[in-house]
Amino acid sequence: MEQNELQLLVFSIGDTRYGIDIDQIAYLMNFDVAGNAVGFEQLMAIGSSADCNYSKMLIIKQKTGTPILINEPDEVAIFSVHDIRRLPDILTKWAGNKGVWGLLPQERGVIILIDFYKNQLFNPMTNPL
Repeated sequence: MEQNELQLLVFSIGDTRYGIDIDQIAYLMNFDVAGNAVGFEQLMAIGSSADCNYSKMLIIKQKTGTPILINEPDEVAIFSVHDIRRLPDILTKWAGNKGVWGLLPQERGVIILIDFYKNQLFNPMTNPL
């Protein structure tokens, strides 16, 4: 992978696609109902989990206390950092608290880029090693 590229794990909730830098992910495992985890939609405060068919759990590097439940990933792909767009100024503060840091336009819509290290709801839920 080149320096001006970003490898993302991309997954969808309903019609909305999200991307997470693969470097933030310690590992991805199958959903386990016995474990303590938080749903992605709760973490992002985006409303109902009606479109969530949890099949996977993400463990974030340096924040291994609470797995994040997601739907089956759409893909792992490499994107050019030059294609990333800044958030509109009106959304910057709101989105920044959720860890949203950019938008990646695609043919099938936009991928919303998430940084779990910056999500204010995620931080209290986790225990650093």
